[in-house]
Amino acid sequence: METSFEPLVTERLVLRAMTVDDAEDLAERRSDTTTAQYQAWRAPYPVERARELIEDITSRPGPQAGHWYQMAVVRRRDEKVLGDVALWLSENGRTAEVGFTLHPWARGHYYATEATARLVDYAVFDLEVHRVEASTHPHNVSSIKVLERIGFIPEGIRRERYWVEDEVSDDAMYGLLAREWRARRAQD
Repeated sequence: METSFEPLVTERLVLRAMTVDDAEDLAERRSDTTTAQYQAWRAPYPVERARELIEDITSRPGPQAGHWYQMAVVRRRDEKVLGDVALWLSENGRTAEVGFTLHPWARGHYYATEATARLVDYAVFDLEVHRVEASTHPHNVSSIKVLERIGFIPEGIRRERYWVEDEVSDDAMYGLLAREWRARRAQD
């Protein structure tokens, strides 16, 4: 199904709706063990599973309450897919959760920071959420740095909360209020 989601643009990136053509790239990224280490899947990640995920995502015209919506993160200068960002909306649409995953070769260039900040802009200014959340494994230092660079505040650890198959781990929680984001953007 064609999506009506309008791409989100930054100085270096485009966040666009995923298509089935992204399935092999998604499977490759999710099959990397350093990428999967702190995520909700195990490596290797089959291409068929990636296709099914993308088909589910694209069955909706954009972010909707109660669902995750993933976007491909594409570098503008060469149209290379660097990874993806995801947005989940609460049932009442007042809270959003964000996530991000980049290929290992795309890390260290502040792409995750730029893409996630744009996603927060979209959630706050376009979807008018009151609060944006993120969670990560407490040992995922790189993701924590991205969240804190954007302005997310650590809110605590949920002990043994996050399951991947039969393994449980702690979950580090981060939050950002819309008014904090608006104030931050007003200073930029």
